[in-house]
Formats: sequence, structure tokens, C-alpha cells
Amino acid sequence: MKLLEPIEKHLNCCDNSNQNEPFIQYLTKMKGEKFSFKTTHAQLLFLLKGEVKCSFKYLENRVLKPDFFLLIPRENDYVLEVEENAELVAVKMPHKINFCTNFPLELLFELNKEKRVDELLLHFLEINEVICDWLQGIVKSINYDLKCSYYQELKQKEILYYLRAYYSKEELYTFFSPMLSNNIVFSNLIYQNYESVKNINELAGITNYSMSGFKKKFAKVFGISPAVWIKREKAKKIYYEINCSLKTFKEISNEYNFSSPAQFNKFCKKMYSMPPGTLRKNTKKSILSG
Repeated sequence: MKLLEPIEKHLNCCDNSNQNEPFIQYLTKMKGEKFSFKTTHAQLLFLLKGEVKCSFKYLENRVLKPDFFLLIPRENDYVLEVEENAELVAVKMPHKINFCTNFPLELLFELNKEKRVDELLLHFLEINEVICDWLQGIVKSINYDLKCSYYQELKQKEILYYLRAYYSKEELYTFFSPMLSNNIVFSNLIYQNYESVKNINELAGITNYSMSGFKKKFAKVFGISPAVWIKREKAKKIYYEINCSLKTFKEISNEYNFSSPAQFNKFCKKMYSMPPGTLRKNTKKSILSG
């Protein structure tokens, strides 16, 4: 069997090095260490080794043991304390969770909205053999510096599919109960309409909120302001167009309603720390080299 070796062309790729907010992290924590997740995304936390005590506000502590995993809601008050040296994998969840093409998270809410689950309690699920294999592959890839955002996004989708395939709707409903609320309806409206509106006022109108109420609701659901969120989503799509399409920069600039090439350049420098020409050139070079 061929031994694994890091390939330079992958390590130098901007997708592999741009890991300010990685989708997936492999964490090692020492006994007595305390940590928490204060992010705008929920996290799945898988425990591979050790023991971790989980606490939430005034509720009774629960101990996460190997071969189980926990949902950490975004902007939470969970505190995690390591009881025995621990190895963990943290997977950042997308704002819009789809277990597969035909099974979005909100379907759990619709199927079980009459059911009452204490969403403040900690709910664990047991790791099955398929997810165990998935975790082993993730740890190995991270240890070999394969941290490509494209690859990690695929693995993020894969783990969601495994949840769909191997756990019942009742188990998933209980597990994801901290995220199941009417906020899902609001977030869906945003995803369905943000690209077609001209400004934030129009987007607020679609949700039937006043502008001040819309901004408060948006910050509660997404963790950031609507202006910042829309700019980030726009940056993701433009990044793809620059690196993965044959469109000219003028075509991309016009498609995303920039007033001039100079404004498009300025946007790219701010969001990617380089002009579009350099970004495309570097990506092409990293793919063709090695």
C-alpha cells in the first residue's frame, strides 16, 4: 500500500491555507482544561478518547464519554471541562442544514411541532461504525495537513447524510431540538430571497418585520448583521466564479452589480486580500504545479 505523503500543490492551495474558520477541527484537550464554543454556527462535537463534563447554565452536568457526540448550539452558554485527556472532532454546521436533498432540518420541526422536548437539556447520540470510519478518515486527513475548505465542506455534508441514513427522525428531533423553532422559517425566507432583492429594506419587507425588528431578528438567527451576512454570501459566490469559471472579470463584475471594475477590485482586495487577477492566477498555478 502506498504511504500517505502531503502533496505540495494541495498544501499551497489558497483553499487549504485559508482556515480562519475551518469546517472541521481535530482537538486535543488536557485533563482539567475548560473550553467552550462561542460561534455563529452550531457544532457537532464527537469524543474519540477521554471524558468531558458538559454543563449548561444551572442544569445538571452530564459527562460525554467516548463513542458519543453532542450538539453545541451557536452563541451558547455551554462549558466543557476535560475529566480525562481528550481527543475530539468538532464539525461546524451550516446555517441552513440539509440532511439530504429531500430532508431539510425544518422538516423535523413540521413533523414534530406538537411534541415537547426540553431544548435546554443536553442530548447525546452514539457514534455508529460508519461515523467511526468517517472520523478516522477526518483525523488522518487533518494530521496530513489536508484542510482544504472544499474537501471539508464535502465531509460536512457527508456527516449530515449519515445522520439522515442511520438515525430515526425521533432521535434527530430530540438531538436537534435546541435549533428547532420558528427561526427556521425566518432563515428559509432569507435564503430563498436574499439574491433577488435590491436592498435590505426589500428583504425586511418579505419577512413582514419593521427594519429595526428585522435587524434584531436577523442578528438572533444568524449571529451577525444582515449587511455583513449578505456581503459574506456574495464573497463566497464571487470567489467561486473567479476560480472555477471561465467568465471574464467584467462579466462577473456586471453580474454582481458592481458599478465599475475599480469597485470590483476594491471588493476583492478587502474580502480576499488580493485583486481578482492575482487570486485566479494563484489558484491556477497551485492546481497546475506539482
